[in-house]
Amino acid sequence: MTKPTLYGLVLAGGQSTRMGRDKALLSYHGLPQRDHVFQLLSRFCKKVFTSVGHSKPNELVTNPIKDAFSIKGPLNGILSAFQQHEGVAWITMPIDMPLVNDQTIQLLIAHRDIEKVATCFYDSDGKNPEPLLTLWEPKAAHLLRAFYDEGKTSPREFLISADINLLRIPDVNLLKSINTPEEFDSLQGLRKK
Repeated sequence: MTKPTLYGLVLAGGQSTRMGRDKALLSYHGLPQRDHVFQLLSRFCKKVFTSVGHSKPNELVTNPIKDAFSIKGPLNGILSAFQQHEGVAWITMPIDMPLVNDQTIQLLIAHRDIEKVATCFYDSDGKNPEPLLTLWEPKAAHLLRAFYDEGKTSPREFLISADINLLRIPDVNLLKSINTPEEFDSLQGLRKK
């Protein structure tokens, strides 16, 4: 069976409320995080796009996919990507996981199971699927849409009930999400040591 083409989606549509400034513009690697994630996914995906929320200007990002649904949260970006480009698989990656690296993406792709709905890691607690750094197969599109049509919006809840390939990541710290100024400052301090 031929593996469906793999596209990348930078999840950058959030409001960054807890951070108090746009997390997409924070710099951990010498450039805005949305650009870093775009470049990272570009090394593994045929095409990469950036998910943008309703209220964000899309002229500032590369290959924007504007949210097409009237819901808040990352499911909007995932559904919108599948709606715009049908028949492809997607690796989604949020902008607030700055420690994800090439090896993390390689591990996800190496363990890809096209018979499953998605391939993802256990979250940093090791109990549930990490829904935002996930490789979604094309078959997920109609299942996610049906899930949404039932009034549900949590990608994690979807993955918990779906037929997925769930992986353990060697270092759970790689999945650390940075959402507050304190977490940002703490990570910057650790990186300088």
